[in-house]
Amino acid sequence: MTLSETSEPSGQSDPSDTSQDAPRPWLARRLVLYQAAERHPELQAVLVAWCKRDVRFWFRHFCWTFDPRKEQPHLPFVPYAFQEKVLGELVQAIETGEDLLIEKSRDMGLSWLVLLAFQYFWLFREGANFHLGSRKQEAVDRKGDLSTLMEKLRYNLSWLPHWMRPAGFQDSVHDNVLRLLNPTNGNTITGESSNENFGRGGRYKAVLFDEFPFWPTQDAAYASAGQSTPSRIVVGTPYGKHNRFAELRFSGQVKVLRVHWREHPDRDERWYATQRQRLSEDELARELDINYHLSLKNRVFSNFSEANKGNFQAFQPTKLIRSWDFGYHCPACLFLAFDSEDRLLVLREVVGTQVLLTDFAQQVKTVTDTLYAGVPVEDICDPAGAQRSDKSVRTSIEILNSLGIFPFFDRSPIKDGLELMRVQLSRMTGSTPALRVDYGCTKLIEAFEGGYRYSSPESETPLQEHPYEDVMDCLRYAVMQKCSLPVSGKFRRSPQYRPSNRYTGY
Repeated sequence: MTLSETSEPSGQSDPSDTSQDAPRPWLARRLVLYQAAERHPELQAVLVAWCKRDVRFWFRHFCWTFDPRKEQPHLPFVPYAFQEKVLGELVQAIETGEDLLIEKSRDMGLSWLVLLAFQYFWLFREGANFHLGSRKQEAVDRKGDLSTLMEKLRYNLSWLPHWMRPAGFQDSVHDNVLRLLNPTNGNTITGESSNENFGRGGRYKAVLFDEFPFWPTQDAAYASAGQSTPSRIVVGTPYGKHNRFAELRFSGQVKVLRVHWREHPDRDERWYATQRQRLSEDELARELDINYHLSLKNRVFSNFSEANKGNFQAFQPTKLIRSWDFGYHCPACLFLAFDSEDRLLVLREVVGTQVLLTDFAQQVKTVTDTLYAGVPVEDICDPAGAQRSDKSVRTSIEILNSLGIFPFFDRSPIKDGLELMRVQLSRMTGSTPALRVDYGCTKLIEAFEGGYRYSSPESETPLQEHPYEDVMDCLRYAVMQKCSLPVSGKFRRSPQYRPSNRYTGY
């Protein structure tokens, strides 16, 4: 069945679509239809046959939703045009066994839509088991709580006419926590919270990943369920770009539906203006604008934008700057240079994981010799590289020295470096920002777009997460060494700036 097929079974017409009933509100239409079915049992069979043939008919005449903000909270779920479009794509994905990702603005009725589409198959199709997941069990099922996934299914089931519910269905037997059983055809809808083995062991027609950007085990859960179903339905509002939801969205490997608030017929610019007054920047980006860049809380660099990106693969500098950060087996190095307009360009990044600094430095030298042969090089590094530890006989700087690399370093406070970086991101040289990053520096861009963030609004120290802290520290060292703060149209050094030291060994 597809939505493009005719909805008239056996040549009959929709019994609710007569000329006298069509203008009536849907509540009145349903009342007339239900009363007629109670008086004429033969009509019940016609309506069930119609529902089996056309999912839209079932939604329009038999689905309900609940909204406590309304004066009448119990509402017929009659899909808007944008919802019917999503419904069509969703049914197709379930029937053909395809993965589908839905990125959406908040409060578009999509959770209800997906859940009731699952319930439709559960009612009318053989061999249609489904699995539901959310970030925690309290969001999957808690009886009496209509904010949970399973309770929404119970709610709609309770509003169906008795002759449409599964024959022999008993709440005490077939309605359990995290499980609904259809005794007529044996179909089940089960639920589970996020975990590394999510969905493993079952066999499902489709699996729902609700609010997926907020799952703590996204990678493992998505992979695990892939062995249990051909159709993973992923639904969510964006929460930055460094998570599995965003990776799927931009991978080109899964079908994507975008459901923006502007598609809703009851929302306009006046409504949006009201929301802008109520929501913070990250809430607006996440809940309404489907903006991955601004959707994370506590971003360190909210002024980083597309204007700060560019393609500099062919750029040949007259002088190359390499900036190093030393993590235990997780070092990083950025390649930077100034262009003719005194803009600082980040040309390339090299990020190591579980690698010795000696091997990593050789890798950096190979990149330098291959791409920038003959270009003078200046090295800048983490001042902690001069400190001794019990992890190595030599300091990190001594290891670089042994390879012919003699970096400068500076001990400026982190917050001063971050502030200077913000200035450079926004300062314009002509029509272009003074600090730009090559598109190929994916980790640095992810760091700017939310990977590098504070633990709380009150914190002044960013989270120490590899590799985002590593590449951002590299950039901070370079900016503090090579850039200046604007004052009254001129430029001066940061007040905390101290001349850098060149380490030449002990």
